[in-house]
Amino acid sequence: MGKPTIAIIGLKGIPAFGGSARAGENMLEFLKNKFDFTVYNISSHTDRISGIYDGYEQIVFKKSLIARLNTFLYYIKSTIHCLFFRKYDLIHVFHLDAAFIIPLLRIKYRVIAGHRARPQDSSKWSWIEKQYFNFMEYIFYKLPADMIVSNSLPMIQEYKHKTKKTIQYIPNGVVFSPCLTDFPPIEYDNYIVFSAARLMETKGCHLLLEALELIHYKGLALVLGSFEHSPRYIDYLRQLSKNLNVKYLGLIRDKKLLFSYITHAKFAVFPTYLEAMSNTLLEFALLKVPVICSNIPENTLVLNENESIHFVSRSVSNLADKIIWALENPVKLVNIAENAYHKVFTEYNWKNLAPQYEKLYFNLIKKKPTDT
Repeated sequence: MGKPTIAIIGLKGIPAFGGSARAGENMLEFLKNKFDFTVYNISSHTDRISGIYDGYEQIVFKKSLIARLNTFLYYIKSTIHCLFFRKYDLIHVFHLDAAFIIPLLRIKYRVIAGHRARPQDSSKWSWIEKQYFNFMEYIFYKLPADMIVSNSLPMIQEYKHKTKKTIQYIPNGVVFSPCLTDFPPIEYDNYIVFSAARLMETKGCHLLLEALELIHYKGLALVLGSFEHSPRYIDYLRQLSKNLNVKYLGLIRDKKLLFSYITHAKFAVFPTYLEAMSNTLLEFALLKVPVICSNIPENTLVLNENESIHFVSRSVSNLADKIIWALENPVKLVNIAENAYHKVFTEYNWKNLAPQYEKLYFNLIKKKPTDT
């Protein structure tokens, strides 16, 4: 018998440049020898065409001309393809906003689904779009998949009463590799770095800029992240930084180049106030870059006060104080970064996390779709 076949819906682009796609890509790397994966992608999120890459299949649908409909149509196309053109042993749906396809997929398949974040809490979306996400969340728990997984302990505590299913906790992780120092050279050095796949208000870059202005910081700060998702917010950031030495480098898709910019920083600032569980925070620790992060539970449960510097979420003055402390205590920062590295190596290492998905997959595959 061949390897079990699993379809992945929700990782819209591989190679990944952030968010759940990066977590999914890491998982695939560790499990592709145990399962035959087919990953459904969309051309807006990857430059690849349909084919076999890195040991698994990618099916790439053409993006919609109407950007707002892109994701919705992607879910529809993926569902139709799974139901009528393929046969799998299991489907893994990665996002809550795909909840409407789960009951359809369960007609034919066992389904595992992940609740990774609440997009309706983001200012990026219109009122109508937020209502859509609220409705998807309702469906997600009222007509659930065979197995629900979350990477966020706070989210599990908040939503466990909404479903009769047990929500399995599997955190995000990072990949420890011997080539973690094999990064390309860059033109900058001795700077503060902010990094996010998408520059949106909830990521808090404006808080960093306001804090730097408050302390009259004259050094260099690099801002990494896509400009495409909120042009008004980008304009606001540029206004805030007009008296600062800030370089906006955009979205860096090349992972080695991204890591090079991060690893050369004095320290990173991660002021987000809306997360499930951040890959970026884990990657700062992986690269031994000290990080100042907001004290939301989604951050502090991952890296404690010995492993990162916490500031009061959304407080510019408190963030400014922490930046001053970091600038004045470089030796202590090294110790904090070492503590964070050891934490992620022991608790958030994909080598140890991937077998948890493997176990869930095999447990579901053993059952038939008609089982209760």
